[in-house]
Amino acid sequence: MAEKTTDKSLSYFMRDLNKKEEIVEIPGVESYKDEEGNIIPLKVRLLTNKEILEIYDKYKTKKLAYDKGRPIVQNGQAVFIVDNDSGRAVRRIMVEALAYPDLKNKELMDYYKCPSFDDMPYYVFPKASEYAEVQKNILVALGISEPDDEEIPDEVDEAKK
Repeated sequence: MAEKTTDKSLSYFMRDLNKKEEIVEIPGVESYKDEEGNIIPLKVRLLTNKEILEIYDKYKTKKLAYDKGRPIVQNGQAVFIVDNDSGRAVRRIMVEALAYPDLKNKELMDYYKCPSFDDMPYYVFPKASEYAEVQKNILVALGISEPDDEEIPDEVDEAKK
């Protein structure tokens, strides 16, 4: 049975694109604690789907495919090899999403002597376990990944709704 369409206003779907960005808190890592010994939480700016896709596109390359020095053509069309550097794309997403600490901060970059903010996640979270934990929590907050079976913070769960 087909559903009856109602004449509702399209204004429900008109969002203010200039609204203030949303920032949520995610758990920090064990190696960064404040003066009282509390783990310092991280803050994540919720990127839009468009921003995320644009980042992935920046790290995608397309090259003409060759066989024995000649371009490959199928059905009258050149064949291309698409290479996605997803590791670099995810690092860039981490950089763009982290509001605290701001990985593009000049003072922080100078401290680590890091010339490119794309590499800052490696410097700020040098342990593989820390890096993986922060990356996972950011991607869950952004809705790119699903949480593990472990309990996730209510703030991150709420932000995804």
